[in-house]
Amino acid sequence: MSSGEFPQDNEALKSKYDEMHTKGRLSWFSDGAEERAGIIRVGEPWHDLGVLEIGCGEGLLASILKERINSITAIDYSEVAINKAKEKYPNIDFRCEKHQDHTSRYSRIIMQGVIEHLDKPFEELEWMIDNLLRPNGDIITSSPGFLNPRGIVWMTLDMLGAVMSTTDLHYLNPFEFQRLCYENDYKLSMSSCDVSWAKGEGMVNDLKQRIPLALKDGMIPHDDKKLNKFMEWLSYLSSEIPLGPLGGATVIYRIQTERSLNGYKVTK
Repeated sequence: MSSGEFPQDNEALKSKYDEMHTKGRLSWFSDGAEERAGIIRVGEPWHDLGVLEIGCGEGLLASILKERINSITAIDYSEVAINKAKEKYPNIDFRCEKHQDHTSRYSRIIMQGVIEHLDKPFEELEWMIDNLLRPNGDIITSSPGFLNPRGIVWMTLDMLGAVMSTTDLHYLNPFEFQRLCYENDYKLSMSSCDVSWAKGEGMVNDLKQRIPLALKDGMIPHDDKKLNKFMEWLSYLSSEIPLGPLGGATVIYRIQTERSLNGYKVTK
């Protein structure tokens, strides 16, 4: 992929992820610790019911869950990531394959920051439910949340042509998950985390890194002095804005396929 070109679909992202996993931890802005903790919290209690992790990367979430359950299978289409995972955690069943090629069924599917990278997220969620999930199973998935000051800045810059992410194919929100579950009569629980990214100094420090790169990748000229002034204003303003229950920078969703009478639950 030549300089200035960015992946437009999930297949094109594979080489990007191979590159990122080869470089290691510095390829990501965050280690995702709060997100992993949130997924584990939302999935309580964890039983040996058969768990599939899709997009497992180098296996950290799977390794944490292996301390709680015996049966977990973890897949990723990046061979670089899977080789690292096997080397670090040889007692876990890691496989290099796409979820579309997987054939077994599980009582729970988990995905950490994967769904926004799929070509058709909600169609693929329904495919997973139909083809990989046992009856009355559930899916726990996380995705960036934009119901916060960070989200407003992010979406505005993206609309103007800044490249806010070289890997996210979609910017999803809770209303889309609600619609999916309403139409299919699934139970839906939602919670958020990474509040320190959503507003205040943590958000500002993160955007100070991201925005100059996003403007450069989008070939948008900017004045550093004005950008610094904007960040100072944003730091002050955002600290004064209260967040709603789904206002964290990451939202975690639990979709239960047992019929629900269209019930939704937001947890803190």
